[in-house]
Amino acid sequence: MSQRLKSILTVSASVLGSRLLGLLRDSMTAAFLGVSVASNAFIFAFMVPNLFRRLFGEGALTSAFVPVLSDQVRVADDQRAFRFVNQVLLRLIMITVGVSVVLCLLFALAAVVIAARWKGEGQWTASIAEQWYQGSLLSILMMPYMPIICVTAILGAVLNVRNRFAVPALSNVLLNVGIIGALLIGGLWMKLPAEELVWLLSVGVLVGGVLQIFSALWALWQEGWRPRIERGPVDGMEELKRLFIPGLWGAAILQVNTFVSRLLAFGLNESATTTLNYANRLIELPMGMFAVAIATVIFPQMSLMVSANDREGLVESYGHGLRMTLALTAPAAVGLIALSEPILTMLFQWGRFSAGDVAMTGPLLMILAAAVPLFAMNAFMTRAFHAFKDTRTPVAYAGVTFVVNLVLSLALMIPLEAKGLALANLLASVTLSVLMVRGIRKKRPELTNVHIGRSVRTILLSSIGMAAVAISVSYLIEMMMGSTKEAAFVTCAVVIPLGAAVYFGLLFACKFEDSAEVAKLLKRLMRR
Repeated sequence: MSQRLKSILTVSASVLGSRLLGLLRDSMTAAFLGVSVASNAFIFAFMVPNLFRRLFGEGALTSAFVPVLSDQVRVADDQRAFRFVNQVLLRLIMITVGVSVVLCLLFALAAVVIAARWKGEGQWTASIAEQWYQGSLLSILMMPYMPIICVTAILGAVLNVRNRFAVPALSNVLLNVGIIGALLIGGLWMKLPAEELVWLLSVGVLVGGVLQIFSALWALWQEGWRPRIERGPVDGMEELKRLFIPGLWGAAILQVNTFVSRLLAFGLNESATTTLNYANRLIELPMGMFAVAIATVIFPQMSLMVSANDREGLVESYGHGLRMTLALTAPAAVGLIALSEPILTMLFQWGRFSAGDVAMTGPLLMILAAAVPLFAMNAFMTRAFHAFKDTRTPVAYAGVTFVVNLVLSLALMIPLEAKGLALANLLASVTLSVLMVRGIRKKRPELTNVHIGRSVRTILLSSIGMAAVAISVSYLIEMMMGSTKEAAFVTCAVVIPLGAAVYFGLLFACKFEDSAEVAKLLKRLMRR
């Protein structure tokens, strides 16, 4: 088995464990909080540090940092590379701590204003104001998680460049342990109401963050790194700034795009934030397990090939990554669409999360699931641009996507409510995919030799066959057992493995180009 496939497998298996534990966390959170003001407030507060994590930790900074660090590793010794890492970490800590303090002051001011002026004026206004009030206070409590997770993300990037993929991939497991522990203590043992439980959940996030950063620090310590305040100029810092600043604008546009969509949902009604969150959480399983895993492994390799001017290796890696991304995310998207109701029923219809809440979440999941291959492909192609040390082009594309998503969201949210926001995200992703494909081929003409048309047709044919089987069998189960929770369990237990067998059987029968690697990946995943 190739080293690349082993690395993808390591990340995929680690992320699978993390995502499954995350689903358990979400199921427990839904059961204890339901669709409520408290749930919306917690989701909003948790979103704020995660936004900056994607901006500074996993977004523009990591995308600029990895190619520069790859050059350092290739041409310099470890100590020189670690000096560069220390300077980046020092600046990141200073920025994120400063931003955290400013945001805490702003949220404190918002809480005071809401409490003084709007809380309690009319049923709809009171409900929305309560969400903002609780969300502001919880954001203050949870804000220390922002610098913690941003530093953890950079430490994880260093480990990835050094081919240590397991620890970064397992990082979210530790976060989930902290949150699940808080749910068990506050929900099962203390039986706190939702309004009080969210405070303990926020503490659980902080505990999980501490576990995350210490695991990354320990792994990097074993590699020979030592934290120091480096004085004087360090090679690579100027190049990092050159790549980071335009990339920051692109990442900022994308994250503001996400943030604006969540804000629109937060102010729309009492259900939109929570239902959209759980729909998004389900599509993160295939995104994290396959798309992010493939991009995480192939991005450093593409960076090294660009640095070494290995055009043939670049074409092979890019084509392989794109085909594998589509082959593994397309069936996941089809499965989520075909089985949206039984999956939601099995995972979330517990405690305070009712059948009516499942009915509200189902259409959102179907719309967002249709965008999974697009999300995955866009994430991969963005990493390709960054491997070429081009952070400007994705900025321009991100700006266009932001405008498209904002205009469509405002146009569709009133008549379609939360479904309009999900549909706007889907259409904006289509726009970004078209721009990315054209831009990649213009930037690197040699990548026009990457032909995936036949592979796409094979993937579509296999997905259609899987969908036909999944819908037919699930309909028969519903005919025999009715629309019950037991039927949902049986449907998922029978149809998911059956659909996967049909899909991959058709894929191999049609002689998909990367069938051998897909087969090896699946065999190893099943063994684990």
